[in-house]
Amino acid sequence: MINLPKRTDLNLFRIFDAVYQEGSLTRAGEVLHLTQPAVSNALARLRAVYKDPLFVRTAAGMVPTPTAETIAANVRTALQLLNGSLDSAEAFDPRRGKRRFRISAGDMTAAMLIPRVVQHTTALNLPMEIEVSQLRRENVVHELASGEIDFALDAIPIADPQVITMKVLEDEYVCAVRPGHPGVGKRLSLATYLALDHVHASSRRQGVGQIDLALKRLGKQRRIVLRTPYHLGLPHIVAVSDLAASIPRSLALVHHLQVLKLPFATPPAETHAAWHKSAHMDGANLWFREVLQQLAGHHQWE
Repeated sequence: MINLPKRTDLNLFRIFDAVYQEGSLTRAGEVLHLTQPAVSNALARLRAVYKDPLFVRTAAGMVPTPTAETIAANVRTALQLLNGSLDSAEAFDPRRGKRRFRISAGDMTAAMLIPRVVQHTTALNLPMEIEVSQLRRENVVHELASGEIDFALDAIPIADPQVITMKVLEDEYVCAVRPGHPGVGKRLSLATYLALDHVHASSRRQGVGQIDLALKRLGKQRRIVLRTPYHLGLPHIVAVSDLAASIPRSLALVHHLQVLKLPFATPPAETHAAWHKSAHMDGANLWFREVLQQLAGHHQWE
């Protein structure tokens, strides 16, 4: 544990946070209205305190060291608490001013949740913007910590001490085929399921998903003849072919596909919302979390 000198300039941590967020001394200076030498000097003073370089200059910008990653969350939390003490004590009011919520989400999660959020905010005539992007999973924690995004929606909870997660959606996996598919009846046996040709969606070029892991435990393997990174493409492919897709029930029903219960046990299809600990008491963050919980209800999405 590092004991800071009693006369440590707290402005040094504002500069540290800006460099962490921007990944550049120049951009950090622009944000803080400081010259680059002033930023460099402040960083040098913090390096002396922590006896660590904190940031390493690379072709991609200033990359934080493990020590910098460790202290970044606490620095941001402290700065937000300080800023909060200077602001009015009013709770977040979504009807006043325009707020932009930045979210990282995959295509299927975005399609299932974001329309409901938009419908909710539109019905209440709330002046806000929503910006959705899809980040690589390994970049999410840094983007949450830096404030580049407010929330991340993912199928699995993020295992990082800087992040808080909650489940906002649960659905069951089913086998979806086109209506009138010649290879299936009203019920699906394991033998029939394995005899079908399957389409699978994954952001990875290789690897298996929950369905394949469940089959592997049975010593079985399905025949995947088409692999795509786009989850929302699966219902359209199934609708015009004899391929089968193992997808959440709600996604199959909204596209009017025939839904068959899987002949083996699988974990549910889940969506988790994640946010950084430093934003946990932020009024806008809290309000948006409550919206997600309200829209998800009891995870019934049919």
